[in-house]
Amino acid sequence: MKLVPLFWKSWSFWLMILTAILGAAEVALPLFTSVLPPKTFAVASMLTGIAAAVARTIQQKSMHPDAD
Repeated sequence: MKLVPLFWKSWSFWLMILTAILGAAEVALPLFTSVLPPKTFAVASMLTGIAAAVARTIQQKSMHPDAD
């Protein structure tokens, strides 16, 4: 298996990281029910997951700096 070169420069990678963080925050949500409305992190996690999937299908210039 070989990693995609410059994967950390792609915004789809960072959207996937954000999705994971929001998913983890969703687990902690019961601790903050008086501060945040229910399902806030679930909806945010779903939206960033969809955005990450769409971003993976788009060619990102940041991953191909020499392709001009």
